[in-house]
Amino acid sequence: MTTLVGVVGGLSVDHIVRVGRPAHYDRLGGPGLYAALGARLVAGTRARLRCELPDSVQEFAETLTAADVDLSACTPVPDPVRVWLLDSPQGRRVVTTAPPPGMEIAEADDTVSAPGPIPPGFFTGLDGLLFCSPAQLDRRYDERTVVGVDPDQSQVSKLGWAYWEAISVASGVLLPSRVQLAALHPEPRVAARRLAVRLNLAVVARLDAEGAYVADPAGPSWTVRDSAIGGDDIIDTTGAGDTMAGATVAALAAGADVAEATAYGVSAARIVLSGVGHRALPGHTPLTAPLPGVTITKEG
Repeated sequence: MTTLVGVVGGLSVDHIVRVGRPAHYDRLGGPGLYAALGARLVAGTRARLRCELPDSVQEFAETLTAADVDLSACTPVPDPVRVWLLDSPQGRRVVTTAPPPGMEIAEADDTVSAPGPIPPGFFTGLDGLLFCSPAQLDRRYDERTVVGVDPDQSQVSKLGWAYWEAISVASGVLLPSRVQLAALHPEPRVAARRLAVRLNLAVVARLDAEGAYVADPAGPSWTVRDSAIGGDDIIDTTGAGDTMAGATVAALAAGADVAEATAYGVSAARIVLSGVGHRALPGHTPLTAPLPGVTITKEG
């Protein structure tokens, strides 16, 4: 059976600059692209994307259509958002290529925002749904749909608990990053557990090289790690979190429990890390199980 997963997320053209690595310019990117292709990595999954689709970069439509992503809910726009992705040992920055008038210094992250109002037909027939960096949730989806939310970093910083409560989804899952969790507690596992208990929903904390931590409000927690990747295996980290989120929601929609679904997500992250930008995703064989080397450890 085919599982249909909707993804609401933006697109961007990325200039990828990492200290100690060659730079790569004009790469297709954005949460919507990575999450949709990540969802497609789970065998039997078809993705439907809601985004603003730029006419001036036809490669977006060509790449997504070739991956059998449904683009019927996308809105055409003339040009894409263009961003610098800057990685160094001190951290990561995302800034637009076009500075505010009269300024050269970046002041904000999260430059690729979620698209505008969603056409009602987008929600029809969805088994799973992922919101990428939403300011708020459109809750017109069917109550049986498995819903995941990848929070917006700027909203987390500005609104705190009010934002977390606004994006809480019954029987769904939150997929925060280590940076987003730091707004709650310096130890991401503690922050994830607090979120899970207070909001009464599962939290999958994305912890970069440490894999993921899964907090279930009703019971145990799990650590999901990938022992088969590291060092020279990591070609580029761009899009790993979005890819992981897409695959995790797709696996949940297909019937996996939250720990196994996270293992699919960590497996998808390994795949995208093996190439520059999204390149490793479209041609990869769909996953019928998590990749060898991805382990799930119950923590009580």
